[in-house]
Amino acid sequence: MIAIEAVKQAAWEAGALTLEMRRQGLHKIQDKSSTIDLVTEADLAAEQSLRRALAQIDPEIEFWGEESNERPGGSRFWVVDPIDGTTNFANGLAPYAINIALYEADQVQLGVTLELPARRLYWAARDQGAHVQEFDSHGPVGEAARLQVNRVDTLNQALLTTGFPYHRAEHSDNNLTEFAWFFARAQGVRCMGSAAMDLAHVAAGIFAAYWEAWLKPWDVAPGVLMVQEAGGTVTDYRGAPWQLGSVGIVASNGQPALHAALIEGIQAARANLPSKLLDV
Repeated sequence: MIAIEAVKQAAWEAGALTLEMRRQGLHKIQDKSSTIDLVTEADLAAEQSLRRALAQIDPEIEFWGEESNERPGGSRFWVVDPIDGTTNFANGLAPYAINIALYEADQVQLGVTLELPARRLYWAARDQGAHVQEFDSHGPVGEAARLQVNRVDTLNQALLTTGFPYHRAEHSDNNLTEFAWFFARAQGVRCMGSAAMDLAHVAAGIFAAYWEAWLKPWDVAPGVLMVQEAGGTVTDYRGAPWQLGSVGIVASNGQPALHAALIEGIQAARANLPSKLLDV
């Protein structure tokens, strides 16, 4: 049994490193898959910090980080995003986050998301609920609070959140059609720039739901468990239970009518696309 306190400490150490590197100024920002897909020296340093800390917790658990991107061969591994929301981070915009999940027995077993620069730590363990606690530079502040999704059950009262893929300038299947469909029908739609924080905010009851495609496991694995443990529902774009590698994610407060409206809306919007990259 992995002690979640040790995982939280690993996240906190990487977070402190990330904040200090941001304070000192970023000297190297590079492109990855495109000119809008960025990596900084802080991403690389934070991933190395997390790799070392998690190996000390249990050296038998494999490691799958965004920057090294070496998929494990086994069935028990860490899934890590050293900085989710690198574009926000590189531009000095909040939020961005450190994301850690333990995947085992075909499920996310625990997840930790450290919101930066707010120093707000979210975590969940399977069948043990989801929680959040404030931190300052010295450690925890006050008591942890249990996360609970909200109870909005109609689309016109739902505040939604989403994001857009890196190929958005190259192909019309880029979430703009879905965004426009929900923008006209929901209470509002926000784009925060961090899938990790979008999911944490659904779990916390801030957003009623979140949808997005073209994501990686490290973007969403911790948040999936948080939403589920906070009483919500997470599926793919067809409404099937989310799994590692699912095409698209729809995370909601679990209200059946609302979740159904999200799936129906995605399908209705996508029916008008001239060509598709997703088989949904």
